[in-house]
Amino acid sequence: MYNFGVSTSSPTYTTNNPKTLIIIAVIFLAAGALFVGLYIRRREIVFEGVVIDKDIIESQVQNNNMNSPGIMLGNSGGVTHTYRIKVKTDAGKDINYKISEGKYEIIKIGDRVSKAKGSTEINITPQAQSASQPSRPPTEPPITTPPVTPTAGTFV
Repeated sequence: MYNFGVSTSSPTYTTNNPKTLIIIAVIFLAAGALFVGLYIRRREIVFEGVVIDKDIIESQVQNNNMNSPGIMLGNSGGVTHTYRIKVKTDAGKDINYKISEGKYEIIKIGDRVSKAKGSTEINITPQAQSASQPSRPPTEPPITTPPVTPTAGTFV
């Protein structure tokens, strides 16, 4: 039978060149160092201030992975969301900070927030009650029960 130069085995890519392996290792190490550096930098940011804006950034995702032959059925893409808040710090600086979807739902514009060193988590700090708003008494007076005095013939 004639082969016509077509290989029936899948192609394998190997290299015995040590320079190529070193270059690939350096690329992976540099990418890893970049991600670690960004994570450490994010942990070092410290601020306290008031949330002045909230934003959701939508990004289109195209999944055109055509490794398998044939027609691609189903979802070929989608949307990812990035949640950000804008904080006016006590020093007067505006900071855009990425947060989780859960925190985005909890934090409101006007909330006072802080971010401590060594953490990536935003904390909502309780606001002190202003002097212009006096505290209100409870709407119903507390219920008091009369004291029980034991009478003759009863056991306590």
